[in-house]
Amino acid sequence: MHTKISPDNPYRYNRWCFAWEYVPAQTSAHLDFGCNKGVFLNKLKDKTSGRLVGVDVSEEAVKQGQQLFPELEIIKIHEASSLPFDDAAFDSITILDVLEHVYEQAELLAELNRVLKHGGKLIVTVPGRHLFSFLDMGNFKFRFPRLHRWYYCLKHSPEEYEYRYVSNPNGLIGDISTRRRWHEHFSRPKLQKLLTETGFSVIDFDGTGFFSRVTGNISYFLKWLKPAHRALAKLQSLDSRLFESTNLFCAAEKRQMT
Repeated sequence: MHTKISPDNPYRYNRWCFAWEYVPAQTSAHLDFGCNKGVFLNKLKDKTSGRLVGVDVSEEAVKQGQQLFPELEIIKIHEASSLPFDDAAFDSITILDVLEHVYEQAELLAELNRVLKHGGKLIVTVPGRHLFSFLDMGNFKFRFPRLHRWYYCLKHSPEEYEYRYVSNPNGLIGDISTRRRWHEHFSRPKLQKLLTETGFSVIDFDGTGFFSRVTGNISYFLKWLKPAHRALAKLQSLDSRLFESTNLFCAAEKRQMT
C-alpha cells in the first residue's frame, strides 16, 4: 500500500485506512453505501462533523446499526439503483467491498453519481484480480455447494443455512446478489472503465496484499493453534503493507458536466 497514512488515521493498511485518507474532513454530508452496522461511518465522526448517512439492504444489519449508533442515519434500502436522496446531496461517498456483490454495477454507480456533488469524492474498494483470486473463500459456496452446505449446517444449523443461502429475505445468497451469484474480482482497467462510463474520473489506485488469500485461508483453519495464528497475522500485516494486489482501492471524483 503506497498511500501516505496521516497520524490521525485509526486504521493501517486496509480499505478503511484508504477511505479515511480520501473522505474530506470538511464535508457537509457523507454517504456510506453498504454500511452494514455503520462501524466505519461511526468512526468518521472523529474526522468530520458533517451529516453521516449509511444505507444497506440487510434489515438485520440496519436494525443493529440503529441500536448501536442512534445518532447516525442508517437506512434500509430495497434496491441498489434507486436511493431516497436528492441530486447532489453528498460531498463524498464510500462503497467499500460492496460492488463485487452487486449485479447492477453500472446502474448503482450511476445512481451514486446522481447523489454526489460535482467534484465530490467517490471511494471504492473491491477484491483485486490476481494470481491467488481462485482462493477466495467467498466463492466456496458456488464452487462446492454440497460441501459448503454440509460444513455450514455442521457449524451453525440447517435453519440458519436455509435463511442465509436459500430463502434470504434481502434477495441475497449469503451476502451476494442472487442475480450475480459470484464474488467478483476486478482488474484496474476494468474498474476504471466502469467508473469512467458512469461519470467519474479516477484520482488514484492503491491496494494491499499479494499472499493474503493463502495466509488468510491457512489462518482460518488453524485459528485454534494460537502460535501459528499469531505468526500468520504478522505475515498478513507485512504482506498488506508491501503489496497492492489482493485488494484494490480507488479514489475518484464526479466529472463536471459539459
